[in-house]
Parts: sequence; structure tokens; C-alpha cells
Amino acid sequence: MDGSTSWLRESAGLVRLAGRVLARHWLPLLAIAAASLLARELLARLAVAAGGVGPVPGFLVLALVPLASLAALVAMLLVVRSRDARRSHVWGVVAAAGSVLVPFLVVYESRGALRADLIDYVRGTLYEQLGSEAPVTVLPQIASWLVLGIVAAALVVRALGARLIDRGHLQGRSDARAGLVHVVTGYAEAVWVTLGAWVLAGFLGSLHGWWSAREVAASVAQRWDSVREQLPTLGAFGDWVVGALPVLSDAVVTGVLVPISMLTIAVIVYGLQVADTVTPDDVVRAVRRGRWAALTGRIADAPLKLAWVRLSDTSGRFGALAGGISLVLRSSFAPVLTYCVLFTLLAQLDVVVWWVARLALGWREELTWQALHAPLDGIAEMLTLVLTAVVTAAFADRLLTRFGAAGQLRDRGARSPAAAR
Repeated sequence: MDGSTSWLRESAGLVRLAGRVLARHWLPLLAIAAASLLARELLARLAVAAGGVGPVPGFLVLALVPLASLAALVAMLLVVRSRDARRSHVWGVVAAAGSVLVPFLVVYESRGALRADLIDYVRGTLYEQLGSEAPVTVLPQIASWLVLGIVAAALVVRALGARLIDRGHLQGRSDARAGLVHVVTGYAEAVWVTLGAWVLAGFLGSLHGWWSAREVAASVAQRWDSVREQLPTLGAFGDWVVGALPVLSDAVVTGVLVPISMLTIAVIVYGLQVADTVTPDDVVRAVRRGRWAALTGRIADAPLKLAWVRLSDTSGRFGALAGGISLVLRSSFAPVLTYCVLFTLLAQLDVVVWWVARLALGWREELTWQALHAPLDGIAEMLTLVLTAVVTAAFADRLLTRFGAAGQLRDRGARSPAAAR
């Protein structure tokens, strides 16, 4: 009972903290969200224009479209920090682009944005060809040898840039040259991760058709039909299980995987700021004397130390990502369940926006709602991004303070619950 009360009290304190942060920073957060929508639209149109020149320029620009939303999320997490919490260099965040991008794409695709970007690009390229006098060529295919070649080339560029950075070849160079290497390396990371995600999504989407065309699939289906005839009860139960599996998997992805991915992004971004201020031994001591010692006592010291060290590893392929996920999963941070529920509810904000619009406008013709579709979706996306970013910042900051780090979301002249030990 005491543990449940403490959990609810701590969760309520984090929600209040998120409310104070939102009240203080709502205007710049909304401005960043609006700028991200505009940047996404401009980059999508630029990708179509580049696709008219050739498929390689088109795909290279298309990889930038999700980065507009990622940049907005990272900017929001950095804006809500206090001034004295700004420690790490900006290139540290750029170097960790791949580690942050992987969980972000999970969140991005959860609302169908990744697939929508690709569909809009293919449709826009087709319209551009139909509107010109040139003959219509083959539409760009994401699962092609050309795209795989772009991914391989981006991997090579990323490896070369990381080697230059790791071996200190940029020491003594100008800030402009060093910054250019960081930007090119981060962009190459984003290109291969984003295009690779599209290729993987296309491959997984084609598995059902490939399996349906196999002879073994037809044989399995025939055997199952015979089971239905001979054992109707077992057949009905099996059909129920098969029908329930997609629903259960969607629920796990929506309610657990997506929120944990979002929380991992914030832990990586904030962890880069504080990882050098706390030693691995301090992390272990802070966890052992926390209020959830009964749960954290089951975690060995070595995994905690390794996770904290890898959190600040921006030179490795996915060092920061492995460290961030490990810290979230090994923290035994009970309010994470509350965060997953809050994030899942906030992700449905578009339903509330449309409900309010229909309640305010009443009955309207279909053309009116078609005209309002883009503005309402844009408003819902901005509000969702702002609210989820603020809630994520509060919970991620509190999680890091449990490992001994200083809180980064302190209010003016007041000590926030996230900074309390």
C-alpha cells in the first residue's frame, strides 16, 4: 500500500511539473511545432522536385523529411531545460543522431507518418511527370538496388566521418571544418537509417503476399481446415487466437513500445548533458539508496555502470541508444507505467480536436470538412507534439535524477519535484 501511494504521489508530482513547464514554455514550444510542420512540407516538396532530376537526389532529400520532426522534438527537449543545465556541445547531439533516430522512427511510424511521406513522394513524382511533356518513366521504388546502394554509400561516409572524429584528426582545425564533418556524418547516419527503415517496412509488408504464394502455406491452410471440421471447438479457439494476436501486438506497440521509445529519446538527449557529471559508481550508489530499493536490488551493478558509460558514447554506432534503453529498462522506475498511459492518451488528441471542431461547427457539407482536414490535422499534430514532449521531459529528467544526476527542469527560484531525491 505504501509503495502504491508513493508511486501515485510521485506520478502526480511529475504531472504537475509538466504542467508548470508547459505554462512557462508553451509559446516557444508551439512556435517550434509550427516550424516543424512548415519544414516538413517544404522538404517534401523539395524531395519531389529533386526526384524530377533523378532518383538519387530525390531519395537523399526524402530522408530529410522525418528529420524535421526529430529536430523539433530535440529542440523542445532542450528549450525546456534551465540555463545552468546546458553543458554538452551541440555536435554531441548531432553525433548521436543515429541513436536518437532509431527510437524516433518507431514513434514516427506509429502514426503512419513514415509510410505517408513515401506515398506522398511517389504520388508527387508521378504528378510531376504527368504534368510535364517528358514521357512517364518508372516510378521510384524504395526496395531496389539503387536504394540499397545509397544506404551502403551512406554507411561508408558515416564510418569515414566517425573515424576522423574518433582519431582526433579534427584537432587544430577550424570550427567550420569540424562542424562540417559532424554535419555530414550525422546526415549520412540519418540517410542510411531512414532509407533502411523504409526498405525494412516494405520488406515486412511484402512478407504476407510472399507467404500466401508458397505451397507450404496452402498445405498448412488445408490441414487447418480439416482440424476445423473434425474438432470445431479447437478450430474456433485457434481462429480466435489468430484474430486476437494482431490486436494484442498493436496494443503492445501503441501502449508500451512507442512510449518507451519516446522516453528513450529524452533520456539520450538529457543524458548527454549530465553523463560526465556522475560516475558509474555514483549511479549504483544512488540507485541502491532510492525508495525503490526492493526492485532495483535485483539489478546487478555491472549492467548499470555499462549503461551509464554507453549513454555518453556518441562515437559508436548505437552506443547512446543501447545505454538509453538499458537505463529505462533497468531503472525499475515505477511511474513509467503512468507515463505510458499518459503518452497513449495524448497520442489520441486528434480525436479530441476533431470532436471539438464538429461540436463547434455543427453540420457542414463534405467539401467543408475536406478543406478543414489539413488545418485540423496540423493543429492536432502540433498540440500532440508539444504535450508529449513536455510530459516526456518531466519523466525522463526524473529518471536521470534517480541515477544521481542533477535535475534539468527546475523552475525559477523553486525546486521542482524532479530535482527532489
